[in-house]
Amino acid sequence: MNLASALIIGDEILTGKVQDENSVVLARMLFERGVRLSRIEVIPDDIEIISASVKYLSNNFDYVFTSGGIGPTHDDKTYAAIAKAFNLEMAYHETMLAKFSEYHRIFLSEKPLNEARKKMALLPRPCEIIQTEGLWLPLVVVKNIYILPGVPGLFEKLINGIKNRFHGPVIERILIYTLHAEGDIAADLESIQNTFPEVSIGSYPGTNNAYKVMISLEGADHQAVQEAARLVEIAICGFRV
Repeated sequence: MNLASALIIGDEILTGKVQDENSVVLARMLFERGVRLSRIEVIPDDIEIISASVKYLSNNFDYVFTSGGIGPTHDDKTYAAIAKAFNLEMAYHETMLAKFSEYHRIFLSEKPLNEARKKMALLPRPCEIIQTEGLWLPLVVVKNIYILPGVPGLFEKLINGIKNRFHGPVIERILIYTLHAEGDIAADLESIQNTFPEVSIGSYPGTNNAYKVMISLEGADHQAVQEAARLVEIAICGFRV
């Protein structure tokens, strides 16, 4: 199975000014495509830290997804950090500049394409540019690194636009709920887990009055997951929704 990592970049995440929404969207997409998201890192807007982190992740995972740091302001440093990580030159991408100019001419005619906006087309070379229909901002790929914006709406549209690039064994997932507490069902879950080591069984306390615990069963062996789920459902008086 291919392994992926996510690098969430931004002081605003680390200081609690903004809540990260993108890692959840990424995790769900990768799970559906059979790719395991194995690591999520959150780091500040520091070019040395970004560079070191992205180089390590690129060398140790099949895919790396970054979020944030590609806007027009002084604290947007992701492109430059990735170029630094792999000793790549930075250059304006003429196709992107042309698209940005056209976008501003049509939608923001009163605002010229100034140097700050041009910065968003200053990219590591070489790179791949992927256009998504209906969006002015493309997705930039350097090596195995998919460079995405931090804005949740743009992130989700861009990542869903390329999901067919990723393939792997589809993981079966079954969710079972119970009104019993974790301490009352722990022994039964451990016994079933020992019987089905190929199935990942996890328990998660409920966040509302509809249930006390949610049990998740996941695995590539669909038959094993289904049989383990059947036994869990019986053992804990579980139900599905």
